[in-house]
Amino acid sequence: MKKIISSVARDLWVVILDLVAVNASYYLALLIRFFVGGELRAVAVDRYMPAWLRFTPWYSVLAIIIFMAWKLYGGMWRYAGINDMNRIIGASVTTTLVHILGTTLFFTRMPWTYYAIGAVLQFFLVTLIRFSYRILLVEKKKLKREARVECVVIGSGDLGRKVIKHLEEGGAYKPSLIISNSSAGRSMDGIPVIEMDLEKIKGKPVFIADKELSEGDREKIRAAASEVTDFTGALSNTTGFLPISSLLSLSSGPVVLVVDGKEKRFGSGREALESLKDRYAVKSISGARIEVEAAKDWTAGFAADYKAVTGEDVSFF
Repeated sequence: MKKIISSVARDLWVVILDLVAVNASYYLALLIRFFVGGELRAVAVDRYMPAWLRFTPWYSVLAIIIFMAWKLYGGMWRYAGINDMNRIIGASVTTTLVHILGTTLFFTRMPWTYYAIGAVLQFFLVTLIRFSYRILLVEKKKLKREARVECVVIGSGDLGRKVIKHLEEGGAYKPSLIISNSSAGRSMDGIPVIEMDLEKIKGKPVFIADKELSEGDREKIRAAASEVTDFTGALSNTTGFLPISSLLSLSSGPVVLVVDGKEKRFGSGREALESLKDRYAVKSISGARIEVEAAKDWTAGFAADYKAVTGEDVSFF
């Protein structure tokens, strides 16, 4: 009980707005239902208004209890997302059923269009209450942003979406183009998707988010772009970042190790591991060719970007 009271108290302003929303929704629904031909049918409204007034106090309490049951209080609304939307939908369906049963069983059955209009208005207002804070923060951030550098994202899959979101929230870069042969001709988050075209990325920052991209294409991209950040090397296993020590210890065949841009060939992974005298981490993988970079040179920046995109911490050798 203390936890419930604390949750409601912390979101008291949300509770107050919800009380206004759930009751205003059905009041407006009653007026809209009988607003016909540019005139309000006052007689019809007066017929149903007493039932609405008597049910309002009960509905207010029941709606707040239902919202609590669906965990619509105590959330961090600046990060409102799809899970919060799902709970809002569930709570809206439940309160609609309660409103129909409550008025029908204990007062009088209202017109079906009243229930439909009220449910839609309530869902819209309750959603707006919870997502308006996030929307305002996003718009405020956009207004404060300085001129951003246009960049290109390679890959339109799930990782590509995460990278785009990370760049949009970061503020330094503005994704203006996505390159993906499988999704060319479409758009992603309003950004056009085209086939591989080196002319389009010449002189621009590029963020690689396509694990299937060949090493040959990677080299061409590095030569054309002003700078390249490769997020695919971090996704070398299903659990997250794979340390170079773990990767090489599992490699029994010949290995081509690229250390700071210089290729070295080894008979096995353990032989390659023994040659490393410093702390390294995997940058990218293409077959038996493994590119690593000294952790001391890039750990801080890459670790911050990687965690922002994937939500996971980076492990190093």
